[in-house]
Amino acid sequence: MQHIQSSVTGLPASCKSAADRAAQVLAEEDRYADLSESCRKKLTELEEELSRQTKERVALVAYRI
Repeated sequence: MQHIQSSVTGLPASCKSAADRAAQVLAEEDRYADLSESCRKKLTELEEELSRQTKERVALVAYRI
């Protein structure tokens, strides 16, 4: 099997998509809303309430739009 290097990351082609996804996730972090401690507490309480009602783990995310 031929060893192929990515020109972008220096990683083998098989790892390039994982590296690209990691870069995308890091770029998206800047879009999260900057919430106060009070707002984060409310989100956590709502996550817990929804988790109890649905019997599933629930995570809420606040984005700047």
